[in-house]
Amino acid sequence: MTNMHIKALESASRTSAVWTEGYDGQTHYADVLKALVPATFILAVAAALMLAIL
Repeated sequence: MTNMHIKALESASRTSAVWTEGYDGQTHYADVLKALVPATFILAVAAALMLAIL
């Protein structure tokens, strides 16, 4: 086995071990809504404060 083969095997084993989660193919709407509700609230408060300054 040459030095080039050894390096290729080492790099291949490192890259596959890093990714532990897999994509399950589903869209998680509940998680999206959990993220959007606080963001919408923050934007509404910021808009209200900007209108109050006027």
